[in-house]
Amino acid sequence: MNNTLDPSFREQLRFVTKNVHWYLGIGDVAEATGVSQSQLRYWEQKGYIESKKENNQNRKYTYGTLIKVFIIKNYMEQGFTLGAAVKKAAAHKETTELIKRFVLDRFEGVETIDGLPAINLGYLDKAKSERLFALIKEDHTDFKIIPTSEA
Repeated sequence: MNNTLDPSFREQLRFVTKNVHWYLGIGDVAEATGVSQSQLRYWEQKGYIESKKENNQNRKYTYGTLIKVFIIKNYMEQGFTLGAAVKKAAAHKETTELIKRFVLDRFEGVETIDGLPAINLGYLDKAKSERLFALIKEDHTDFKIIPTSEA
């Protein structure tokens, strides 16, 4: 398996993830998260989450909001108040954005190394003499540096 991404495709992927938004209805978010529609409306009224409404249409939520609802609910199930859960979710969003940026910057495809699926994280140096791979094992991930001449 060698699914290295074409550089132009990587740029298109970056563009789509930054500029294209998919929306879910309030019923979809409620069903996916287990948070009632009335609770979602309350959270929105308080400014904890946002929806997009145009021309008197139903509320539409982004996938980012869906994840935020999951996170808020999780913290509340751990015993945090709604206000504290919202603050923790905001901090979690910053981490998620950093991870997303890392993945979009470094992901170059999936290959097989030593019989294992390996995520190609690109070159380690400007001379392009070594590549970094994350080898996905059943219970953990290892990293492997491979000289370009062997890749």
